[in-house]
Amino acid sequence: MKASTALILASIVISLSVSLFASPTLASVEPAVGVKKGDWIEYTITMTGPLLDPMRNLTWYRAEILEVDDTSFQVNKTALTVNGILSSSIWNFNLIEGQVLGWVIIPANLSKGDMFFDAAKSANITIEGEEQKTLIGASRVVTHSSETGKVYMEWDKATGVYVHSIDHTGNYTVIINAIATNMWNSQKQDQTQTTAYQLIAATIVLVALILFSALLIGRRKKA
Repeated sequence: MKASTALILASIVISLSVSLFASPTLASVEPAVGVKKGDWIEYTITMTGPLLDPMRNLTWYRAEILEVDDTSFQVNKTALTVNGILSSSIWNFNLIEGQVLGWVIIPANLSKGDMFFDAAKSANITIEGEEQKTLIGASRVVTHSSETGKVYMEWDKATGVYVHSIDHTGNYTVIINAIATNMWNSQKQDQTQTTAYQLIAATIVLVALILFSALLIGRRKKA
């Protein structure tokens, strides 16, 4: 009886060991980076509240992606103050570590209910919704999330770059809107490219017809 019990226990232990070693380790999915070197986006900034030092009162800024290495990348931010002075700084992002710097760029292709980690808050932020919008002249899927009474933000889903925000900080309200980018073509640009291709095609056909006509005329004269 004791021998059979020991044998059963040994069989169970061996079976569990085999299943544990045979089962693949579940790897955590790395957040997708939706930007690449050379991508840029520009914003307008509107600030309301008590008078600010002009150097802190920004009206515009541009973010350009410098280097991308797996889930980390650098962004060069160039800002314009209300008195016309430009300043520049480098931001370092790491999506897997939650370095999203105030949700400026988050993992790409997140849908409603998906989450991303924000190291500054030591919390996961949930995407609250998504919808189709016309964004800088093109139809894009836009996601959004918020922190009640503090911030509301929207992102371009495919890139993870934010395109609109309303931020309530102390006595100030800051509204930021994306106005230009090279990350996607506007419908106007697409139409211009299509028209250009059509003109090129028409020119090629016309030249071919002229050459064909000249060839026919030459043969008739010889005849």
